[in-house]
Amino acid sequence: MCENRKSSLIILNINGEQFILESDTELTMDKKNYIEAICETMYDESNEWYEDIYDMSPYDIAELFEKTVKDEVGITVTFKSIDLEVSILED
Repeated sequence: MCENRKSSLIILNINGEQFILESDTELTMDKKNYIEAICETMYDESNEWYEDIYDMSPYDIAELFEKTVKDEVGITVTFKSIDLEVSILED
């Protein structure tokens, strides 16, 4: 089934904590690559928040990610609640 979506979901994993975010627009390949590059460089020394990021909680980093995506990529991402998290494990 093909949907005509105008938004996209992002699963953000920060040091084992997962967040679901929804973008206000569909993610093109260029936007996806840009967001991936942001994630890969979050702990990079060249970032203005480098000194503080090690003291931040995963929730603070997620908020920083949200702001950075807005500023750098030009799209708004909003947190979606996780109503249920389950696991299927092999015995």
